[in-house]
Amino acid sequence: MKPFAYRVRLEPVVGQLRVMFGGEAIVDTRQAFVLLETRHAPVYYFATSDVGASALSPTDHTSHCPFKGDARYWSLKVGDQISENAVWGYPDPLPEVPALADLKAFYWDRVDSWWLDDVQIEAPVMPAE
Repeated sequence: MKPFAYRVRLEPVVGQLRVMFGGEAIVDTRQAFVLLETRHAPVYYFATSDVGASALSPTDHTSHCPFKGDARYWSLKVGDQISENAVWGYPDPLPEVPALADLKAFYWDRVDSWWLDDVQIEAPVMPAE
């Protein structure tokens, strides 16, 4: 029997991706990635420099993934609207996934909306094979 191969890979997103929260574009970039991981739904990741830093507030929450490393979390705050632990990243990822070091991701349902090329999307769009 062939051993189970767990995969974690980043693919570039084709198009402009925008994340809305509290009436503001927290992210608006053409340089996003989609993380494809065995047994997980696809997740969009963004360069830290593309994420609206003024809306982020670090929290004490952490988690651990045996394939990516230790995650840190941030809450979003725009005006009176707050989304606790809505953003995470791996500032010191495992050696197998070094590209995650300067990227952040958002829980899909903890922001207001997602847009790809000015069309609202309900889930990540898979890259073309």
